[in-house]
Amino acid sequence: MQEILVKVYRGKTVESVHFGSVAVVDSKGKLIYYLGDPYFVTYLRSSAKPFQAIPVITSGAEKEFGLFQKEIAIISGSHNGQKIHTDIVKSILKKIGLSERYLQCGTHIPHYYTANNIKPPKDKKFTQIHHNCSGKHAGILALCVYYGWDLKSYLNEKHPAQKLILKYISEICEYPKKKIKLGVDGCGVPVHSMPLYNMALGFANLVNFKSNDKKISFAYKLIVDSMKKYPQIVSGVGRLDFALAKASNNVILAKAGGEALNCSGVLTKGLGIAVKISDGTRRAIAPALIQALKEMKLLNKTQIQKLKNFAHPQIRNFRGDKIGYIKADFRLKKRG
Repeated sequence: MQEILVKVYRGKTVESVHFGSVAVVDSKGKLIYYLGDPYFVTYLRSSAKPFQAIPVITSGAEKEFGLFQKEIAIISGSHNGQKIHTDIVKSILKKIGLSERYLQCGTHIPHYYTANNIKPPKDKKFTQIHHNCSGKHAGILALCVYYGWDLKSYLNEKHPAQKLILKYISEICEYPKKKIKLGVDGCGVPVHSMPLYNMALGFANLVNFKSNDKKISFAYKLIVDSMKKYPQIVSGVGRLDFALAKASNNVILAKAGGEALNCSGVLTKGLGIAVKISDGTRRAIAPALIQALKEMKLLNKTQIQKLKNFAHPQIRNFRGDKIGYIKADFRLKKRG
């Protein structure tokens, strides 16, 4: 059963509430904290991107094309679409011998503008390289070029690249492939459904580099090191994932997903965290995740202060007046 995670105030009165669930898993796969339904099944969405980067490394494509850690970070992330990001995607494409036209992610206004409430220039044209998922798509294309797979059908769930990604997601999240139902993401790639517990377990396994296969363990470490070293490449200015990395001194690696999902790994504790807002409203996810981190004493007062705009967003009317605020209001339950 979902529980109330976040309350929306207009003045001093609660006007709306957002239900959701939290799952926190340790390095041994034990559910240690939870709220609501930690086994609620939903889609990983873009929180899967670090997992989707695994075969780029284990295949040998990363070495073959000489991919740098910045490039691994952008493959694992949902970038802001600024020049710092698009230049890196272009670099990947150049290394694999392809042009931007091979990207099939579509277009949208870059997250830099939407996250920072900035109007894009009227004469500015955006292409698929500005899409937040273009790094992931470039990574999948690198895999296709390396193996000589078809480049036009890489979005199809039956494509060998997608089958390989499914295999690695199943392994890291310790959830059977046959139970993973597939959907289609906003950028066209297959998305993978599973319980929040298994999402959190996947991130715990990632930050603990936990695999019996040394090649896979190395891939986990390279992905984590790349995300830790280049958090601005993984997301960008004005984004929760980047703000959390900065405030925590790169201890908390968060990866946003669509429909108000966020999955995180805590490097110093070896924990995996999955937070989901039931109605998919994005405004509630940052307060909920930060509250969960506070509950586990993973953020101190100074760090929380740095995150105040995410933890307690203000609500303003069309005149610019402050008329309310959003606040997480829950206590995690401890298992065992």
